[in-house]
Amino acid sequence: MIAMAASAGLVSLIVSFLVLKGGILDFPNARSSHSAPTPRGGGLGVLAGMGAGAIIASLFPLGAGALGGVLAVTLMFAFLGFLDDLFVLDERLKLAAFIIFCLAMVTAAGPVTRFGLTYELGFALPPLVGWIGSALFVFVVVNAVNFMDGSDGILAAVMIPAGIALALAGLAAGVMTSVITGVLLAASLAGFVLLNWPPAKLFAGDVGALGAGALYAGGALALVNHGFSGTLWLAPLLVLVFLADVLLTLLRRARHGRFSLSAHREHAYQRLIDSGWSHQAIALVYGGLTAVIGLTGLLAAQIMDGGVPLVFAVWVVVLTGLHVSVGRIVGR
Repeated sequence: MIAMAASAGLVSLIVSFLVLKGGILDFPNARSSHSAPTPRGGGLGVLAGMGAGAIIASLFPLGAGALGGVLAVTLMFAFLGFLDDLFVLDERLKLAAFIIFCLAMVTAAGPVTRFGLTYELGFALPPLVGWIGSALFVFVVVNAVNFMDGSDGILAAVMIPAGIALALAGLAAGVMTSVITGVLLAASLAGFVLLNWPPAKLFAGDVGALGAGALYAGGALALVNHGFSGTLWLAPLLVLVFLADVLLTLLRRARHGRFSLSAHREHAYQRLIDSGWSHQAIALVYGGLTAVIGLTGLLAAQIMDGGVPLVFAVWVVVLTGLHVSVGRIVGR
């Protein structure tokens, strides 16, 4: 595991540095949180790090049966993001590709087959419902990660602790696919963040955000299918900071008659930046919350049966309260 993590981080840093020297410039626009042209495409480094770590992992009999499929679909998502970085793809084309790739990820990691607070307090899902629900989970997570990658350092600040928590949960459950995907995610982003920490010299671009979101979603889905009781709630809990910001922002916009999935500058982190918060403060707050949420989720899973859904509910309330308080802080 150490060799896998080290190779993923080192290769990610090296390739990210190369991209920095010849990357496509991201020019500021009305939705941007940066003020100067900055190279993007650093996600190629993240992707290269994932690949290098996966090669090391393949040298050992780790028993991660779903890993190959999860990595393949992650590559598909990342390639779509790379094309979008280069050419700005038609939204309908991207939606069609997303649907296909989400179903492919469910095929690779397996659909959710049971729903409930615990295994005993649950019920088997009809196959079609399990497939649709699983694909929707992948769709929401990948999009949420992509939507939230709009501030220096925030992608790595959130997804590194999420990846570590995923790996620890996988280790506890004996799901090696989740262990490896979590380690690859955290290590490759750790290499990239050295160039992305505020003030960022390099952006991940869609290639990095979609790749990171897809790898997490695949590893989390594998954990739900093969892990301990409570993993159904742990999967979204570990990235709840991103999910809450996206979904609560959509609800807020709908309440004000602006319901739309088009790009905007109304996420909580964007409003905080506009009010004077630094990118570093945003990354530290979002990353710190993710680390604490992950820790409480993992502890709850070990302490009591049914503890994870309880922790999930508590954090939904807390994050909703924080989201509402942002409006009071920024005055809008």
